[in-house]
Amino acid sequence: MLSSIRKFSKTFAAKIFIAIIALPFIFWGMGPLFVSGEKNVLLEINDNKINSEEFITYIQKINLNRDEVERIGKSKIFDQILTNYISEKIIAIETEKKGIQLTDRALKNILINDKYFLKDGKFSRTKYEKFLLKNRYAAPIYERSVANVELKGQLLTYYGGGIKLPKFIINDSYKRENQIKEIDFIDLNKIYSKNTPSEEDIKSFYEKNKSLFKEKFKTFKYLELTPEILTEKKDFDEDYFKKLDSIENDILDGKTFDSIVSRNKQKVINIKLVNSRKSNQDGVFLKKINDTLLKKIFSIENKNKPEFISFNNNYYVAEVLDEKDMVLTLKDQEFKKKIMAQLEINFIIKENAKLLEKIRNKKFHEKEMLQLSKKNNVTINKAKINNIKDTSKFSPNLLKTIYKFNSGQIFVLSDDLLKKNYLVRITKEKDPKIDPNSDIYKQYVAKANAEYISKVYKSYDNYINANYKIDVNNKVLERLKNSF
Repeated sequence: MLSSIRKFSKTFAAKIFIAIIALPFIFWGMGPLFVSGEKNVLLEINDNKINSEEFITYIQKINLNRDEVERIGKSKIFDQILTNYISEKIIAIETEKKGIQLTDRALKNILINDKYFLKDGKFSRTKYEKFLLKNRYAAPIYERSVANVELKGQLLTYYGGGIKLPKFIINDSYKRENQIKEIDFIDLNKIYSKNTPSEEDIKSFYEKNKSLFKEKFKTFKYLELTPEILTEKKDFDEDYFKKLDSIENDILDGKTFDSIVSRNKQKVINIKLVNSRKSNQDGVFLKKINDTLLKKIFSIENKNKPEFISFNNNYYVAEVLDEKDMVLTLKDQEFKKKIMAQLEINFIIKENAKLLEKIRNKKFHEKEMLQLSKKNNVTINKAKINNIKDTSKFSPNLLKTIYKFNSGQIFVLSDDLLKKNYLVRITKEKDPKIDPNSDIYKQYVAKANAEYISKVYKSYDNYINANYKIDVNNKVLERLKNSF
């Protein structure tokens, strides 16, 4: 018996939008690998058994080149094809149930009116046949794929088409985004900024998380290969580049760093245990090394082996001598600032949570908002927001949150990074009016219809999940994958 190893009907609404895969595919090495009988059944859709040969035939009609398979991954692309195949099977069952058909005449009209096949405004048989040859399609196979796409569209239209929503729904859709809202708000950052992490807090946080504060440090040496060093001239001439080539060859031949720079030892720069931020363990900043050079040195994997480095007409020979993962210290001021920033965020999260808990338990109202303002000596600001696109005071994302609340409600408003934090109370709302004959009204009719149809599709998705049991024979599936 087949086991329910993979359930491909989780999101049918997404599946019915999957386009028919029309990329070139070379299905190599399959041959007559499969035998008849139960062992050859790839999947079951309810009581409908589908064998592997049928699925192979489906794949052979898809064109996907070897590079595409390697880029996406054999297993992943195989699962995508199977998902699309199951989707088409279910759609075929559903369209048959609903009596949805596509006549030969209707299919012909779709093809002869396709802009891709028109020449001088008329259908061109030559352009059509060239398209089939270029994409390795047989005409019956391509026409079936077009028919499948059309049937999908008709099925969706069956469930979502012809909807005429009442005016109050359209008006409500317009009101949700264009309602005028008057608000009181406190900038919580003016309160939170008064809290500065103490040295004790910083040290405590550091000690508790010490194991997380490791960075890679490297000890290395390098020599800049300037014309003055290699040729004792300032010119980037042929002689200079011959010297560079010679050094590259020496490195490939296994010569040591010291032997390569033997004539210029005094000009070699030695750097001891520095991180990629150009500082040592205590945060002392190293200014004398080029940023790009340091980045390239940190990409060197082998120790005690010279490397030739070049960028922007600058040339170096460098060698990594040592590499250590070391715990940063609080003497590193840049690192310390990061800890302080994290503590400040933790504080904001904690304080926001306290306010949210009080609001949720109905223990924070207009009176408490006024008390918070007086206690912390911060102003309660007022603002008028004309619609959800009015960014004069708040960003688009914050406006979306504001428009989820109604008059009289109090809530905490924060951006994703907690850089902006507000306590907001909606004091007044004014519903806008819309002219049913205006272009804006037509836009909201379309928008409301789209929202309603989306709900219909979601409901249909639930129906599909409830009425279709899809079982995949994993052994057969893996055997197919391994035969690529």
